[in-house]
Amino acid sequence: MNFIQPIRFELGHPMLLAGLRHQHGFAESIKSQPEQWQRFHLLLPLAGQQGSNIYGVMCGHDPVHGFEYMCCAEVASLQDLPADMGRMRISSQQYAVFNHSGPLAQLGAIWGAICNEWLPHSAYQSAHKPDFEIYDAAFNWDTGMGEIEIWISITDK
Repeated sequence: MNFIQPIRFELGHPMLLAGLRHQHGFAESIKSQPEQWQRFHLLLPLAGQQGSNIYGVMCGHDPVHGFEYMCCAEVASLQDLPADMGRMRISSQQYAVFNHSGPLAQLGAIWGAICNEWLPHSAYQSAHKPDFEIYDAAFNWDTGMGEIEIWISITDK
């Protein structure tokens, strides 16, 4: 079988993230996630933002209720953020890192291949920690094109 493969394994560093959190149903996410990203971009740059990377974090999911997603940036502190801004602490964790190079519209298919093909057939299982996408400064939000890294939290089976 020819599955998508990670480009590397990496120990992620602890991060403080701030941004917009939203619960999405699977069927509605094709419309609701782009709307969430549009609202988030209006907030940039965030107070205390660290670096130029932008993150899309999967905070949890279940087959019935969909998933929680956070559009966010790394910040120096979670203090002094607006009251309605989502906050998240990411601890150091082992990740399998995948690369997506192509239209943003194909990102869901890559996530599906990772979760439904690669992970079940690998020597790893989900660590049940937040998984995330990294969009660097070169990503073109107008065209939806660029390199995206997908970080999947893993532990040995």
